[in-house]
Amino acid sequence: MEEKKFKWIGKPMKAVEDYRFITGKGVYVDDIDFPGEVLYVAILRSPYAHARLLKVDVSNALKIPGVKAVVTGEDAVKYTNPIPAYAVSKFKPEEYVLAVNKVRYVGDPIAAVAATDRATAEDAIEAIEVEYEPLKPVVNPEEAMKLDAPLLYESYGTNVVAHYEAKWGDVEKAFKEADLVIKEKLILQRYSSTPLEPVAVVAQYDKNNDKYTFWANAQMPGHVMMVLSQMLRVPTTNIRLIIPDIGGGFGIKTRPWRQMVIPALLARKVTPSYVKYIETRTEHMMAAGMSAGLVAYIEVAVKKDGRILGFKLHDINDDGASIQYAGTYASMHATLINGCYDIRNIEWTSDTVLTNTCPSMPNRGVGKPGIVYIIERMIDIVARELGMDPAEIRFKNFIPKEKFPYVTPSGRVYDSGNYAETLRKALEVFEYQKWREYQKEMISKGKYVGIGICSYVHGASATAREIEGVSVKIDPTGKVFVESGSPDMGTSHATAYTQILADFLGVNPSDVVMLHFDSERNPWTPYSGTHANKFSGPDIEVMVEAAQKLRERLIKLASFKLNVDPDLIELSDGRAYHKYDPSKSVSIAELAKTAYQNPGLLPDIEAGLEVTVIGSTKKAMEAFVQNAQYEIGALHQLVTGHGSPTGYLTYPNSVHIAAIEIDPDTGQINVLKYVIVHDIGKVINPLVVEGQVHGGLFHGIGAAIYEEFKYDSNSVCSI
Repeated sequence: MEEKKFKWIGKPMKAVEDYRFITGKGVYVDDIDFPGEVLYVAILRSPYAHARLLKVDVSNALKIPGVKAVVTGEDAVKYTNPIPAYAVSKFKPEEYVLAVNKVRYVGDPIAAVAATDRATAEDAIEAIEVEYEPLKPVVNPEEAMKLDAPLLYESYGTNVVAHYEAKWGDVEKAFKEADLVIKEKLILQRYSSTPLEPVAVVAQYDKNNDKYTFWANAQMPGHVMMVLSQMLRVPTTNIRLIIPDIGGGFGIKTRPWRQMVIPALLARKVTPSYVKYIETRTEHMMAAGMSAGLVAYIEVAVKKDGRILGFKLHDINDDGASIQYAGTYASMHATLINGCYDIRNIEWTSDTVLTNTCPSMPNRGVGKPGIVYIIERMIDIVARELGMDPAEIRFKNFIPKEKFPYVTPSGRVYDSGNYAETLRKALEVFEYQKWREYQKEMISKGKYVGIGICSYVHGASATAREIEGVSVKIDPTGKVFVESGSPDMGTSHATAYTQILADFLGVNPSDVVMLHFDSERNPWTPYSGTHANKFSGPDIEVMVEAAQKLRERLIKLASFKLNVDPDLIELSDGRAYHKYDPSKSVSIAELAKTAYQNPGLLPDIEAGLEVTVIGSTKKAMEAFVQNAQYEIGALHQLVTGHGSPTGYLTYPNSVHIAAIEIDPDTGQINVLKYVIVHDIGKVINPLVVEGQVHGGLFHGIGAAIYEEFKYDSNSVCSI
């Protein structure tokens, strides 16, 4: 279909799922009524950041009326495998969903209870007797790197579990030719997300078939299916995952291994009862996971005219007390190592360190905010040292538009961009010079007004790795049912799919229904899910392919029914009709009835109106690389990565400019003006995109000035 013919794609259509939610018809895990006994879970968590477990006695808890089962680390060892590492391969995982022999952070689960009500379960965990041998904790990642630091895992012999090194270009020459070398230490705090709905899981175990069924708000079902299979020692066919509505995710709900496996262990003991765990807000803040902390040392080689010749970066990443996601934040830095700038001489050293703090988890960007923060602070520091305007420094160092597609030093390929124009537009909308004059005026009056610029590029749709599946079915009533491996978690997937299908199939948006995820029905792949900005890549690609296949089948059916050449068939408003004679028409519902009820009468037309497509962006990337004619070395780095497992298909860019006022007496921050210009590519729904940009802005403001998990020397956390 030509873009000019789109009726729905690109239009600000209201989100189709909103009515159901605002009228209270959403169905979340905790809303589901189960036909049998439901037991409630409470988890005993460690008050120590680092301690040996000398005794865990659950006998008194089991005596409490209403308590049906208790599990400890012994059960975890007996029935499950350790939590696997996602990025680190050097060390063997030793960590189970319940602590075995040792606890490593405040909140580490030690035991769990299933009882007839939540209050009884909470009482029971207080009856569990635990004897600890406290050990010295380590909180600071630089302290944790020292040879005499307390070890979280003695068998590892170190707290440094990942190390990356890379050098691109002629760094020595760049520093020799520099007029100025600027050194700086930067710190990015640990923060997290608090979705309106906490992690929620219901588990049931069928002992006759050794099968687990889960109802959970997991945002990455494919990965969850694969890892649960590994941890529970059963094939994926023995796991059924059902995902109802999700009340926000932000990455925190991609890997809920403890929250899912602990109820599963309890479900083994109380089969066929349903075991429900609803994470409390306290538990979420204490132990659900958070972003990795960052300490960065940077040296920049600069000419007096503002050109940056190269830089050296050593980043130290604090991934908390687990290797389950360790190394991923650090590895992502290579993806955007030079940001928006044409800087070719870079030396990068990276260490991933374990500390006695909450384990890291995917959260709002996974490493990308860290490298953007480093690069943009570097640009601003250079501007300050040279006495130049921060905007001017950016213009001097941007990758020029004529260099796209652009192979970065680390081998990634920026597909397109005009960074200078994005900044020019932002400066114009912001009225930059006017605000600079206002800033000078306010400073002269003792007022603190700051103006900040951030220019960044962001990877979306990881190549070769990300693959998705969708099924689309038109039933005999003319309704269109969609099943996807990528669940909607407030991200308006249903709306985007509806707009695509309404345009390609000629149906009314109200006739498109997106079904909840069920692994026994939905197509899914190991990378299925809502994560890594992939929805606009493989998810949309496979949906368009499915829509095109169904469209072709509908046109063939209509051509047969109306005795009209297929090229003369139009699909619109729930009907197929002759484009020059609308009196010749048939409804989509009638075509569907024919496809299902009389397939034998259809010449060379496949029966039914159901299509499943599983695909990825790999083909698109292969074609892109072939056309771009890159060097073999760059191509190898693109596909395999250099210090990072991820390359991306597309790299949107944006500029943010903020004017803020700070009260020097109270520290109160007031945002006076904020402008965002985003080169976002093709837009399916401007209304949804605007909402997502606003949501991202407020998450960013939160991370910048409000959110931090601070640990004292005993690893006690304050927020």
